[in-house]
Amino acid sequence: MRLANISSMILHSVFIGQVFKGSEKKIARYPPVMMVRLATPPAVKGTAKPASVETSKKTSTKKIEKTERSKEKPRMTEVNKRKKPERKKKTPRPEAEIKQESVADKTDESENKGLPEGVELGSEFGSARLDVAGFDSPYYLNVLFSKIRNRWDNPYEGIDTIRCTIYFAVDRKGRIIDSAIENSSGLSAYDYAALRAVLAAKPPPLPNQFGSEELGIHLQFRYLPYN
Repeated sequence: MRLANISSMILHSVFIGQVFKGSEKKIARYPPVMMVRLATPPAVKGTAKPASVETSKKTSTKKIEKTERSKEKPRMTEVNKRKKPERKKKTPRPEAEIKQESVADKTDESENKGLPEGVELGSEFGSARLDVAGFDSPYYLNVLFSKIRNRWDNPYEGIDTIRCTIYFAVDRKGRIIDSAIENSSGLSAYDYAALRAVLAAKPPPLPNQFGSEELGIHLQFRYLPYN
């Protein structure tokens, strides 16, 4: 019995020793473990920058733009104030001009002396004067002035009253044998437009009861501004 126990113990010890030897061989096959500390690689040229740097730069540029805009706003308001045109105040007309117009109207009335009663000049003509006294035909003059009025094309529209006087002579057949700008208005376009209206009117023949061979007329064209 003792021999059997001893032999079994020897066998068991041999078996256990072989098992440990096999496990040691298996463990030795794996490579040893090395502890390595990872480091951040350096930035390479041409690669994208970190997002944090871009966002910080964007915020800084936005702040700079806001400050620049806040500085520009008062300047723009100053410029806009300068650009706004000031409304021109209506200046009252001097009394001298009003007196001159009233005097001119009185002279027009005095120049109308010598005309027969019933002659209508209208707003286009300020006055009319005849070279010959004793012409007693208002109908003839009304027809003549209406023809001139129809041919009249006023080229001036301003704020001042202007006048010009045209002299013309009509013979017995109704032909204009003489014409001239007697008193200028200061505007040649206005003067020549009045002269053209007279020449294009085609007056009727003189009345039979009129004894002279021609009739000279001084007709004043007048422009009155609208109030």
